[in-house]
Amino acid sequence: MAFSTNSSGLSSEINVTPLIDVLLVLLIIFMVIVPVLPRGLNSELPSANTGQQRNGDADRPVLVRVEIQGVEARYFVDEQSVSETEVSPLLVELLGRKVERRILLKADAALDFGVVSRVIDAGRAAGTENVALITPASEARNR
Repeated sequence: MAFSTNSSGLSSEINVTPLIDVLLVLLIIFMVIVPVLPRGLNSELPSANTGQQRNGDADRPVLVRVEIQGVEARYFVDEQSVSETEVSPLLVELLGRKVERRILLKADAALDFGVVSRVIDAGRAAGTENVALITPASEARNR
């Protein structure tokens, strides 16, 4: 605010030029920062199709479960315990027999995301169309 004097005394006038300058600088900063912000993982949560019956084992998605035991991760593919190196070849074999190539991935919350990311990458390399993450909330809804 600037104060100036005139013949009738003091009058207050708002000097808007510095305000506009500050607003333009903020606008430019936000325009530069917003495209750089990291994006999340593109994922789809599985939906409960209670009205549809599955056509046997060919339509059922492959369930991959990763649990943490001590300091190492244990892998289960369709309830079969496998090592980390066996996950990818087994997914290639199982998804080759499926009509719809889908994977349901259930992992412990205490796991490093790098472990989960490697399983997702193995599924994509095996030719899956969808990798759905099973969360505790989605599990509670389906019970």
